[in-house]
This record gives sequence, structure tokens and C-alpha cells, in this order.
Amino acid sequence: MPGHSVLAFPLIYAETIKRIHAFLGKSLYFHKLPLQRSAMKPKRIEYIDVAKFLAMILVVFAHGTKESNFVAFAFAFHLPVFFILNGMTLRIENQKFGDFLTTKLRRYIIPMFGLGILCVLADLFVKWFLNNPIPDHFLLIGIANVINQIRLFAIWFLPALFFTDIILFGFHHLAKGKLAIMGVLSLLLLGVGILFNQFHNVPLVWNFDAALFGTVFTYLGFAFRHQKLSGLYNFLTKVRLRALIIGVALMTATYFISQYSYGLSHRHLEMFHRVYIPYYITLPNAIIGSLGFILICRGITNPILAKPVEMNLALLAFHQILAFPIFRVKICPEWWASVSKLPANDLKYTLFTSALTLFSVALIAVIYLAIKYSPLSAIVNQPLAGFYRRKVSGKEFPQA
Repeated sequence: MPGHSVLAFPLIYAETIKRIHAFLGKSLYFHKLPLQRSAMKPKRIEYIDVAKFLAMILVVFAHGTKESNFVAFAFAFHLPVFFILNGMTLRIENQKFGDFLTTKLRRYIIPMFGLGILCVLADLFVKWFLNNPIPDHFLLIGIANVINQIRLFAIWFLPALFFTDIILFGFHHLAKGKLAIMGVLSLLLLGVGILFNQFHNVPLVWNFDAALFGTVFTYLGFAFRHQKLSGLYNFLTKVRLRALIIGVALMTATYFISQYSYGLSHRHLEMFHRVYIPYYITLPNAIIGSLGFILICRGITNPILAKPVEMNLALLAFHQILAFPIFRVKICPEWWASVSKLPANDLKYTLFTSALTLFSVALIAVIYLAIKYSPLSAIVNQPLAGFYRRKVSGKEFPQA
């Protein structure tokens, strides 16, 4: 741009974003007027943040290990728990659909596209870095797949979370806020999902098929923290030691149920590959395991474990596509070669997977901070950095 340094581009970008959202009547980053109570940002609940972060660590570890009894246990609840936690923080009452939709687009769909494109670029980098062949039209095909989003990268279930929120918003208004009717509608949708899974088991665009199952989990999270069930919620969560004991008991039950089911069919819950059968075991067990995990996190809650939750989206996006191949092929190739053929329950393999998980967290923490303090911060659900806001507010750009 004439008269401006190339370094001014991030500032110009921020000003453009501000003007676009001012035109739409709802700024994404700049709030100068007091917000109404219904639109105020809710106070974060520490143990829920702890649960979200530790669940993400479990996802990374489980993705780094082999098919095994442990994977059967972890997969029994490691994705359903995100739907339930999502429901526990879902705010529907007194919300206008336009405001609700804008919030969910910002929370899920902007990251889906933004992180999806960065994942394509990361995949390209890894192929170049490891001297792997790069197919023709790689970037073009990759971006097309991001738009289509059918089980693409580990961020695939973000649009499923988006759909569950929108569906529950509709159920809430149809039921006029009555939890029982919302529950019946969620179960009916689950029935549709089971029929679809049984007779036409294919993934849908934006992974809507996962929302057919995920909605009932999100509903349960929403109901659990609803005022009408405050007695049950307070009994289970108010006393940390009690929450921990109940959580351990539920998690123990989940372990034995998952091992029993895995021993019968050598299959386990796998939402990515649309494996839910036997429904009468996997679905109740997912609820038991998720609640147990959440209550354990309530028992061990700590601010140190809550703060890293803000990097969850980046950790989800980049651990498989970037951190895993770099660690296995470039950082520790000899170690990987020595353990890769060992069974998953071998201590040496477990130590390698633990190191792989720690490396992923460390590497992606740096990537997350780089994104957080860039003009692209919205793709990790963070506001525009104060540096850009001050410069944009002053409308002063460095000269060439």
C-alpha cells in the first residue's frame, strides 16, 4: 500500500476487521458500551477448564499410542466429555438467535476454517521437511477439503459442536425451556442418529452425523448445570473430596465396562470412524465415564491446570499433523524405531508416548502464543492483542 511500510499490514488488517464488524453492527474485538446481562461474558469455572485441558491431553496421548485396552478405555469418553462440558457452559436463556448464532460461528466455525488452512500449510511443511512427495495441487485440494470438512484433521468435531448448540437452541425454544421435553427431543434425535448409523453409515458435510449423537451429550451437560437440577449438581460438585471419590468410582466402572465390551467385539466407541455399537453399552458408558472424569477434575482442580485450556484449539489442531511426525522422524528417530513395534502396554512404549505428548504441548504452546499475539488471534478464540487495538484506535501507521 503506498505510503505505508509492509510492517503496517497487521494494523491495516485490524482496522479492516473493525470496520467490517462495525458495519454489521456487532464488533468482534472492540466493546465500548456496557453489555446487557444476557450478553456478558460469563465467569470461567476453574474445574471445567481443568477438565477441558486434561481431556485434551488425553486426546493427544491416545492419538499417540496404538490400538489397545487403554485406547478402548480412553475412547469410551474422550470425545463425549467435550460435548458434555460444552453443554455445561451453554447459555441459551434470554438469547436472541442472531446473537447466539454469531457467538457460535465465532467460537467454532472461524477456528474450523482458520486452523484448517493452517493445518494444510503445516502438512505441506512437514512433507517438505521430511522430504516426502508433495502431490499436485496440494494446497488447492487441501483448502477445498477444509471448506467441505469431512473428518479432516483433529479439528473435525468443531462443526459437530456447532450443530449441537444450534439444535439445542431450537429444542429449548420448541420446549419453551422445559428440560424434560428437551430431553425427549434429544433422545428422538439420537434415535435418528442410530438409524442413520445402522443403515446409511457415511460421514456428512461438516460432520453433521456426529451431531446426531453429540446433541444428547450436550443436552446432559446443559441439564446437569441447570437451575432445576441444582440440588444434584451441588451434591456432586460442592465438596471436592466427595466429587473425587464419586468420580473415581464412576471412572472405575467405565474402565471395566469398556474392557468387557472390548473383549467381546474388539471394538470401542470411535466417533471419528462412526463406531457406536453396541449402542446400549457404549452410549451409557460414555456418560458414566464423562461424568466420572469431570468429577475427578472437580476434586483436583487447580489454577495451574486451568490456565493452559486457552491453547486447547491449537493443541487439537497441530498435535497429529505437526508435532507427531517431527518428534518421531526428526527429533527421536532411533527411539521411535526401537519402540514402534512394541505392544502399547510396554513401559518403554508408554514412556515414548508420554515424551511425545510433552513435546507436542511444548511445541504447540509456542505456536499458540504466536497466533494469539498476531492479527489471526480469532482462530484460537482470543481477542485482538492490545497492541493492535491501540494502534488502530489512534489510526496511526508507521510510514515507509
